[in-house]
Amino acid sequence: MKLKLTPTQNLCVGYLESGFELIQLDDQYYFIKGKRRQKVLPKTLEALINRGALAYTEQGHYSLTKEFVEHRKQLREATTPVPH
Repeated sequence: MKLKLTPTQNLCVGYLESGFELIQLDDQYYFIKGKRRQKVLPKTLEALINRGALAYTEQGHYSLTKEFVEHRKQLREATTPVPH
């Protein structure tokens, strides 16, 4: 898994982590949550898949991989400041 992400890829991960659903309308992809909609380029999704962060499920949805979610959790724990 290649874990270094670009700012755009990180933004996409943030959308998924905050409950946005990724859908395809015609040949375009969008993050949807309620009435909010944000366009995302297919090449960005492909890069996330190639890096092991995103997978296409059997149900036909995109989701973050378990390995990537665990990696993000470890990163957050490592950067959490320790109270003095």
